[in-house]
Amino acid sequence: MFDNVDPNRLEGEKPGLFHILQTRKRQEVRMIRSVQDEHGNTQTATNGIMRAFTTFLRRKYEPLAVEDECIERMAEIGRRNLPTAWREQNNPIPRKRYLSP
Repeated sequence: MFDNVDPNRLEGEKPGLFHILQTRKRQEVRMIRSVQDEHGNTQTATNGIMRAFTTFLRRKYEPLAVEDECIERMAEIGRRNLPTAWREQNNPIPRKRYLSP
């Protein structure tokens, strides 16, 4: 899960006590102990932290609501910019093709 590999150790080399302690220290420093959710509440439990990250990422990357008229207008502008040979075919872009997620 975390990149805790010691960069000073060769591949296949057995870790010594020093390297094991360094790795554990690196894990402790990188551990997420608490986060604030969208309501400003501090989450310290694993489930709360995961829920806060999931909610944040879901809201950040959810699809945007767009009006149908805007999509149709954008498609028409794009069609006007096509070469004449393509425009003369008069084949409209299927509605479900540019509205599907």
